[in-house]
Amino acid sequence: MPLLDYKAIQGYLGIRFKKRSLLNLALTHSSYRHTPSNKKKKSNETLEFLGDAVLELIVREFLYNKYPDAQEGKLSELKKKYTCTETLYKSGKRLHLGKFLIMDKGEERTGGRNRPSNIAGCLEAIIGALYLDRGLGYVGKFVKCILLETRIVMYKDYKSVLNRWAMQHRKSISYRIQKEEGAPHKKKFHVSLYIGKKKVSQGSGTTKKKAEQEAAKDFLRTNVK
Repeated sequence: MPLLDYKAIQGYLGIRFKKRSLLNLALTHSSYRHTPSNKKKKSNETLEFLGDAVLELIVREFLYNKYPDAQEGKLSELKKKYTCTETLYKSGKRLHLGKFLIMDKGEERTGGRNRPSNIAGCLEAIIGALYLDRGLGYVGKFVKCILLETRIVMYKDYKSVLNRWAMQHRKSISYRIQKEEGAPHKKKFHVSLYIGKKKVSQGSGTTKKKAEQEAAKDFLRTNVK
């Protein structure tokens, strides 16, 4: 296991761990287990699983208190925005998590230190580790500082709008990936939208979800008033 500069890492994060082994585990990417000498080592995947639930609880409580008169649908939209991979990636990037991730050389060579899923997952793992180490109150303050005080820009969920339209008109919709291009850490996806068996629009994006949103947006803009 590489020697970590715990003082520097905790300085970037603005927190302190009682058990450094938990921080170490939170920073360990699953690829590190693929090396022959580390097959018995654990990765941050289970901490990420726990952190996802802890984060959701903290965000839900925050939104419940901040918008007491908001409808459930609006709160759900906000919750998704605060907990989505893109938002977690941006927060993790500001904390320089990619610099501290423990991974094998192959993952690192293919852009693993900058991969959004790796950084977002690591942040969730740190939240899970911090919950086990210091409790809900402490990790809540951390999440508020690095995430909840960040300005969140809401966007229209075109896929949900299209799903409602399809249900009203008894139409079946599907998305099909037509092409992927670019390096693993700089992928671009091209997706086509089908209504029944007919291709009606297409969209592109850096993730499959973004490409699907663009395809739905393109169809709604020209066909649904």
